[in-house]
Amino acid sequence: MKPISFIPPVVALVIAGGWIGAQRQSISTLEKESDLLRKHIAARASGAGADSPPARSAAPGKEVKDKPPLDWKKIAAQFAEMQRSGGMGDMRTMMRFQQRLQAMTKEELVSALDEIAALDLPAESRAMLEQMLIGPLVQKDPELALTRFIGRLQDQQGGMSWQLSSALQEWAEKDPARASAWFDQQIAAGKFDSKSLDGKSRSRQQFEGALINVLLASNPDAAANRLGAIPEDQRSDVLSQYQFQQLKEEDQLAFAKLVRSQVPEGERANTLAQQASWMVSNDGYSKVTEYLNRIEATPAERAECAEEAAESKLRNYNGKKVTREDLDAMREWVGSQAPEALGRTTGKALGNALQGNHKMEFSEAADLAVEYNQAGGNDEVLASFLESWPARQNKEQARALAEKIADGKRREEILKYLK
Repeated sequence: MKPISFIPPVVALVIAGGWIGAQRQSISTLEKESDLLRKHIAARASGAGADSPPARSAAPGKEVKDKPPLDWKKIAAQFAEMQRSGGMGDMRTMMRFQQRLQAMTKEELVSALDEIAALDLPAESRAMLEQMLIGPLVQKDPELALTRFIGRLQDQQGGMSWQLSSALQEWAEKDPARASAWFDQQIAAGKFDSKSLDGKSRSRQQFEGALINVLLASNPDAAANRLGAIPEDQRSDVLSQYQFQQLKEEDQLAFAKLVRSQVPEGERANTLAQQASWMVSNDGYSKVTEYLNRIEATPAERAECAEEAAESKLRNYNGKKVTREDLDAMREWVGSQAPEALGRTTGKALGNALQGNHKMEFSEAADLAVEYNQAGGNDEVLASFLESWPARQNKEQARALAEKIADGKRREEILKYLK
């Protein structure tokens, strides 16, 4: 999941500015948004009128000390109003507020949190204010953030588990032994016991992911031992946590070895393919190729990664219609990495192209499916395309297309699916 999709956008931008250091492996999207915000502010500042007084730099800490105490009720009301109006509000004001939070000491942050806890505020407003303060506190003292808020681990509002797991990661990067020992103590005390019917603790998976991500770089054997102590059916879940979305190149082979040694065999290729999926969205096919070479991917792993990356690339076009050129580029890359998966991947891609706001027309996708199918010399493109959900929404045309499948058994299976 996207870690802070539930945070109001106007608050998320303030948090992004204050959390870039503490959350560098988990909020790359927000980093970009925060950078855009700063550029926007700089542009507005440079375009100020000639009658605007020049900005003067204050001595370190003086600007904050000279300001009056923060009125948290007023701040909560202002941000709530921004959210209701759907606007961004005054960006300069937002950035000044974020800078003031960053300048606060950990003692001041704790005092502010105490003050907010004592106020008569709606739960949503309280959570919003805490969101803004916890990031700077994590940067200054992740251990303090953890010990103060561990009792709130199960809070659903505000994503407390995500924030605290990020604090554990920060702490572990400075002192892995103490952070690991503290985490194990909390597990023994029942803080991470599952409350779900499937017996899985989502918060523990997040924390394990944070810690294993750190250990992977510094002590791969310790990372393997830690993952190996987790039930087999949860190991892939742990390695799918958001901390691994920004896996460093130098850690990719260690990650692959960890997957191959600890994850159940039937889930290994898919776990490795998730990296390819995350990677292609930001960096394109070439980075996935480098990743596959770096981890010394087997043919089966390469096929799974290629298929997942291609599907992810075409699925995340941000409302843009998939074109023939996009499909040809995808096919060229998949053909170079896993030619045996080319037909299946092409069919699925054409099915996905029929979804979204700027989807292909069924007739256009069908013509391409026939053309690509003929080029492949088998039924895989057509069959995979017709097995997609959008084909069922165009049953009459899809059934006519199914008659072109040469394999009688496969043709009957698809016609049955399209009834």
